[in-house]
Amino acid sequence: MLLRSVAAVLVGGALGTTARALLQLAVPEWWMLLAINAVGSALLGVAVAALADAPAWVRHGIGAGLLGGFTSFSAVAVASVVAAAASSGWPTLIPALPGIALALGMLVACLLAAWAGLALGHRLAKGRAA
Repeated sequence: MLLRSVAAVLVGGALGTTARALLQLAVPEWWMLLAINAVGSALLGVAVAALADAPAWVRHGIGAGLLGGFTSFSAVAVASVVAAAASSGWPTLIPALPGIALALGMLVACLLAAWAGLALGHRLAKGRAA
């Protein structure tokens, strides 16, 4: 069973990472990273609730693999630092404000998306059980 989970995470991670890379290459803007992470958070919320009874290897492959590879908190950290560094001439008392705003905005958006996805996943699971 462990080998099946590891294989599912490996395949899912390759697919998720490839999808994120293609989207970011197609649209190299900060908001694409926000969209990727918000959509990924919502989908993970749906998956956690809707796949609660699925085999562990399926949950691991979709959660840690596919959606873990698709979303990227490290990219948020780098984008925030880049935004802060680029704003050194920005007329503000806190030059890092754009980077901080990006990181906090991403966090709030992803938390809200995960909450909505979890609620949707519970509804889908209840509908399937009925």
